[in-house]
Amino acid sequence: MALIPYYEQQAVRLVDQYESLAFEDVHASLLDLLPPPGATVLDIGAGSGRDAAWLAAHGYEVVAVEPSDAMLAQARRLHASNRIHWLSDSLPDLTRVRRLGLHFDLILLSAVWMHVPPATRQRALRKLATLLAPRGRIAISLRLGAPDSERAMHAVSPQELSSLALQFGLRVVRTTDSPDKLGRSEVAWTNVVLGLPDDGLGALPLLRHLILVDEKSSTYKVALLRVLARIADTAAGLARYEADAVVVPLGLVALFWMRMVKPLIEHGLPQMPASRLGTGPGFVTDSFNALQPLAPVELRIGAVFGGQTAKHLHRSLSQIAQLIRDMPAKYLRWPASDKPIFTVSRRRQLSAPERLLIDAPFLWSLGDFRVPLELWQALSHYNVWVEPVLVSEWVRLMENYAGRSRPDVRALAHTLLAWADPVRDTRLARTAVERIRAAGKPVYCVWSGARLKDDYDVDHCFPYAAWPCGDAWNLMPAARRINIQKSNRLVTQAGLARASERIVDWWADAWLGQGEEQGRQFFLEASQTLPVLASSPRTADIIDAMKLHRIRLAKDQGLRPWEPASLGERVTAD
Repeated sequence: MALIPYYEQQAVRLVDQYESLAFEDVHASLLDLLPPPGATVLDIGAGSGRDAAWLAAHGYEVVAVEPSDAMLAQARRLHASNRIHWLSDSLPDLTRVRRLGLHFDLILLSAVWMHVPPATRQRALRKLATLLAPRGRIAISLRLGAPDSERAMHAVSPQELSSLALQFGLRVVRTTDSPDKLGRSEVAWTNVVLGLPDDGLGALPLLRHLILVDEKSSTYKVALLRVLARIADTAAGLARYEADAVVVPLGLVALFWMRMVKPLIEHGLPQMPASRLGTGPGFVTDSFNALQPLAPVELRIGAVFGGQTAKHLHRSLSQIAQLIRDMPAKYLRWPASDKPIFTVSRRRQLSAPERLLIDAPFLWSLGDFRVPLELWQALSHYNVWVEPVLVSEWVRLMENYAGRSRPDVRALAHTLLAWADPVRDTRLARTAVERIRAAGKPVYCVWSGARLKDDYDVDHCFPYAAWPCGDAWNLMPAARRINIQKSNRLVTQAGLARASERIVDWWADAWLGQGEEQGRQFFLEASQTLPVLASSPRTADIIDAMKLHRIRLAKDQGLRPWEPASLGERVTAD
């Protein structure tokens, strides 16, 4: 559904036309199928924003997609709302939407499908199916009548749509006919609602099989699955989306592998049965052993290493990447099949450098790791369940391998497998507060706007207990009373929007004004953990990404909402 010049040229007139109709009239047959308020809606071809505005006003979180810049500008002007997230994107690929990592309870295509060329409709519907949440709905209105060539329209039919739907496990929930609401006798409409009979993916049963049933001759398969789960949850910003898969840097897989396995090896916890110990873990080489002084938390995006440490780390990550390709990735297979689930492509490595920056170009330089889309989505949205199961199975395997010789395995393994973020979060933020004050500037609570005294807290914007992230962008100075009231609740979209200006001011004083290196690290971390869509992000892009990530946390973890109020006011949740 490429940009159509007609809509750019006629935007003002068309917006007036669309706004003359009410959502309840246009979508009367859909009203009783709408999900409960609080659900997430994708409005594709949002036009004037009429439908997005109605949905937002009724409590829905809406991602409104429109390929016409002129129409998008008009929609933004008419319908400003914290619950609407405007996006320039289009079918069949929806590249920017897919990068958000969201599933939608309702996907609305109002007067859009006739603009999708027949040759790309199969691909378009496949994309829509992968974006649909369990028990979600896709509502598509079909324009029947002679296509308008000036608007780049094509013929559509309910039969064609139903046939395509069957290919992706979608079923027709409802079909209704209606006359044209603008009174055009030559035009009529058929409204089709599609849905998934279940989640349509089967990824969770597959994960359960791989974790609990699949044969294992070492911990490597479980380790790889946990690495992928951790990447999907905390580093999805580095992923690339393809038609049927998500591609992550092989170097990132190797980095997370080293970060998880390194302390286990150094504490002598076995990763394979005693009968295989003669071979030893294939990645434990002289270079790996030389890195013992490095703490696992130092192995992170943005870290810089020099001299022999850089060379040893480069060699170790390259060797781990090779091992991952040749062992766990090769032998994690579809049930009752010899076909590997994952596809790994290695790239030829140059000689070890004198200085190594752990950034996206380096991580991609080791190769590509492809994860089937349905498996990636399960790891992303159900990590709260998946990761504890993986850790438990990993510990069980090590206990079996150690036998009675190491009664401390269980307690020690759980401690070592805990994912530790850099111990720099609140202390570093407090140091920033004192530095700003020493320069004669006040520091304000980002939620209430109150000037902070000595009894302040450093708050994680997104609760650490639900989503452990100690990145600089997630650390906010807050009045102690406000932070206690917030606790582990999730700030509302409206609250986040009201605090945005104060948050950006805090970032500028605390992090971005401290030199090029710290600014680079700030944006690098944000781009790794958040759905940042800009290639060269600004602070406004980070705020937008936070609003979108907030939707995901609210849906995946069911966190209670929290509405910030001024200091001294009663804090309520909406």
